[in-house]
Amino acid sequence: MPYRCCCFAFSVVALWCLTSPVYANNSCLSSAHFANGATSALLPGVIRNEKSHIFISTRIIGHDEELRFVFDTGAGRTVIDRRVAARLGLKATEKSSVGGVGVGRVEVDVVKNASLQFGDVRLDGVDLNLVDDIHESEGTAGIIGYDLLCTSVVTLDYKKPAIIVTAPSAYQYHGVGDVLPLSFKGRWPYVRGVLKVPGVDPVTDDFLIDTGSEDAVNHPVIRQSKGPLRETNTGAGGFGQSLRGVVGPNEWFRIGSTTIPATQSACCAGNDDVNRQLGSAILSHFRITFNYPARQIILKKN
Repeated sequence: MPYRCCCFAFSVVALWCLTSPVYANNSCLSSAHFANGATSALLPGVIRNEKSHIFISTRIIGHDEELRFVFDTGAGRTVIDRRVAARLGLKATEKSSVGGVGVGRVEVDVVKNASLQFGDVRLDGVDLNLVDDIHESEGTAGIIGYDLLCTSVVTLDYKKPAIIVTAPSAYQYHGVGDVLPLSFKGRWPYVRGVLKVPGVDPVTDDFLIDTGSEDAVNHPVIRQSKGPLRETNTGAGGFGQSLRGVVGPNEWFRIGSTTIPATQSACCAGNDDVNRQLGSAILSHFRITFNYPARQIILKKN
């Protein structure tokens, strides 16, 4: 089956990617289990680097080595560096391909039905997609997103930083944050927002939520901006071939009741599904709860 993933950014628009089932068409095959009968757990070893990428300490069941996985809501599939997989003796039994923001697809090998451990949370039923060159200089062994999110309620606090995983049946929210609906294209989550660029009326659209990107807010409307624009490569460093694009300032972006002042916007990726995107430069303003089972996201301003 062809895979739709993934998003993991290290420069402007440079993207990688990737209990019971949530919705059949999105194929949530993983399941989360908590130690000692608990229904919620604070994950250990969560760190945030200077680019606001969030890393989770991860162990593959059957192996003692602690690995660093990026927590990436743009990752529709879990991926692991091919060299790490070889070192651990993981054996692929299938072949597939992944696509991302660039043009074209990349062949991958697949290790089926692995189990991952994050502190007191065990995640079963995860297929590991073996890829090359996941920025070893960052100490990154892999990327995880949908496989954890689809089976749990996951709260990300950029400020601490911290990640809390909760069983959907045990989760209730009584706070003051904005509770917004999520929509999905395959395994990618989208939320409604409003973007204003110079000289153009505000545009309301659905934006891909991509914690793996260091960008702010990207949208094709930036090409119409009357403000200063410069050329850039979009999709560089991600799956597929990069394209020529533009980057420039926006005036503001609004999500829920929060308006974020001027940041940068860019256009465009090789995949139209990721041309409208929110990265960590916007998302890090919030404490975010991803409730995929209820198709909701909760944003509380930091």
